[in-house]
Amino acid sequence: MVPTLASHEPYRYQSLPTETSIRVLRLEGTREGKFCTSLEFIDLADDPFFYALSYTWGNPHANGVDFTAHFNLVSGEYSSDSKVEILCQGKSIYIQTNLVDFLHELEASLTRADSFIKIHQNQEFRIWIDAVCINQDDLEERASQVKMMGDVYRKAAHTVVWLGRGDEYAKDAVTTISKIAAYPRDVFAQSKITPFRRQDPAIYEASNLLYTSWMEWCSLAAFFKRQWFSRLWIVQEVILSRELSLLCGSHNISWDKLVAAARTVEARCKVLGFSPSTLFMQAHEIAVALEHNTIQLARWREFYYATSASEPHAKIDFENLIYDTWVFSATDPRDKVYGMFGLMKTALKSKMTVDYTSPVEVVYAMTTKHMIEHYSSLRILSCVQDASIRRIKPSPSWIPDFSLPYFNMMCSNGFFHTAGRQHTIPQILPSSSWDRLKLKGHLFDTIVETGNDRTSHVNSSVLLDPSWFELCMLLSQPYQHTGEPRTEVLWRTLCANQTSDSVVPALADFGALFKELLSAMVMVRAEIESEAHAEAEAEQEAGSGMGPAPDCCTGFMDSLNRAREKWTLAEFDTLGRDEILQHLCKRPRFLSSDRHGWLMYTLAKLHILALTEDNPSTPSWEELEQFYHNPTYVMRRKRDNEIVLVRQDDERFSASFQKRYGKRKLFFTEKGYLGLGPASAKAGDVVAILPGAEGPFILRHGHPESDEEEERVMSLVGQAYVHGIMNGEAVEMEGFELQDLELA
Repeated sequence: MVPTLASHEPYRYQSLPTETSIRVLRLEGTREGKFCTSLEFIDLADDPFFYALSYTWGNPHANGVDFTAHFNLVSGEYSSDSKVEILCQGKSIYIQTNLVDFLHELEASLTRADSFIKIHQNQEFRIWIDAVCINQDDLEERASQVKMMGDVYRKAAHTVVWLGRGDEYAKDAVTTISKIAAYPRDVFAQSKITPFRRQDPAIYEASNLLYTSWMEWCSLAAFFKRQWFSRLWIVQEVILSRELSLLCGSHNISWDKLVAAARTVEARCKVLGFSPSTLFMQAHEIAVALEHNTIQLARWREFYYATSASEPHAKIDFENLIYDTWVFSATDPRDKVYGMFGLMKTALKSKMTVDYTSPVEVVYAMTTKHMIEHYSSLRILSCVQDASIRRIKPSPSWIPDFSLPYFNMMCSNGFFHTAGRQHTIPQILPSSSWDRLKLKGHLFDTIVETGNDRTSHVNSSVLLDPSWFELCMLLSQPYQHTGEPRTEVLWRTLCANQTSDSVVPALADFGALFKELLSAMVMVRAEIESEAHAEAEAEQEAGSGMGPAPDCCTGFMDSLNRAREKWTLAEFDTLGRDEILQHLCKRPRFLSSDRHGWLMYTLAKLHILALTEDNPSTPSWEELEQFYHNPTYVMRRKRDNEIVLVRQDDERFSASFQKRYGKRKLFFTEKGYLGLGPASAKAGDVVAILPGAEGPFILRHGHPESDEEEERVMSLVGQAYVHGIMNGEAVEMEGFELQDLELA
């Protein structure tokens, strides 16, 4: 804990002498068990010799699944109020534990022959460490130094990456990195090895590769799960540094060797079609491969140095860098922008300022406006996340929440042109305030029905949703806007008509994969109902329950038989195709109340789709019964008293669907369109087509933080996919009447 009465007088920072000056730290031994240091000024304009440190201020250890217990155990040591005193020119400075750990390792390394520190005889060892070399209490200095941090790492002779003190995994992790880096990449990629999994040594022997044990894979996972790898500031630190070495406790690893190991793992994962390392992610984390950040950093670093231009960073595109590094985190949410400042092009940097006195929402709003203006595009608006998950509140509805570790663009990869190819430049109007965005747009349609909101479910993308079929039944048959069968429109909308790699349009054989996926979902739903039925019966026998709900079935065949009975009882079996379309496929939605959520009613909806379409992409009763007896895909399996979800053998459709569907739901419009939009979308929301945006947006009348409706003021709910208008069809058909819109 920081004492209330320091044993030494506090160190007082002197003002930096020039605009290009920084402070650097020198180690001068210890006294009374405390590190003795000094700070001196150097001017970057003089091209001085110094090292720089890249690290994380807080707990540096691995966190997630097997590593959480240790992370929590040591967290107290790294809390913001658990600081340690060091002496700087005899005066007191308090630093956090992780930095103290580094100074201990640095002191020991300076005396070792194999030290990572390389100093010539005429040079002194000096190192730049942000926590000490910047006066953190002076917000003005802090802002000016943040602007210079790109130059600091660019000018440093060497950057030391401190991953934190060692643990039980560190030594094995370093040897595993060296081993995997030495694997012939092509051989490993084409082997039968699954990274981050326990496998028989014979599988490695078959490819003539040294065996990597389960514990070694765990150690590598623990290495990649160290907090440094997710820290936003490391992006510019790694990209700009001349030379890099990593230190984990006393273990030194070269950056090149780490990248080689990560790329070898990535090569195998590309062949496998999934990332096994996500096994080590916690349920609330985004399922990004552990090696992803290292590979992304390496690509940007190589891109930066691949040019012979006098200003290599002129080739770095700030917009793409923002998107590629969104998964990185920062303690101060403003640093999600400021942490990229050293990589901005001069033209964009001149328009932006670093100001830690500005509220987060102002920083994000001004950044969004600058990006729209600089790139003449509304692409950044595609990153606006659903309101239900935003952290920065209250804030304008039209700004992305950069503090979240993810976004999910759906229609911003250059394939769609909803406003037509002649309207690719946004028409931005002067705004009255920082929190308003004025622009011209076309209000095209209105949402009248929405699907169910499944965002609270961890596995929402594998749950059977009856509302899909209810909305599909409202569509004209065939779909009046494209002439396609309506069940094809359903699956194309669920995956935004693109592959997982954003290739448009989605392949025609996705329809068969969708049918197989739906069939497997039906079986999972039947199992869940069967388990609920058995549990309710047991509670009834024990005298603690009312028994199973009347429509809860004991299994798939029970659900199917009951659906057949009700179909006949209602005399629907006497209806022809046209009569079914006329009487059952219209608003209000068929069997859409909560009491109709049981599988037997979902089967009735699937039956309607099968009867009103030739060769539908949804399964018929006969196909489901055949699937039940001879399944081609079993999604849910019991393994060692646990229930696990299994991937489709051919997961091209499911991969694209899962990528697009998260935090979204289907909707049906007044003009008869089917769309996929934000989870917060509701009836009455407007489908808007905006010049400069690839896809349409869902807007809502009124201010997002007020019940009062201001004239012409709207809030942005999020981007959408609407089947049949994505290539300018609506503009060609109806014209493009633009009006002034003000987003709040």
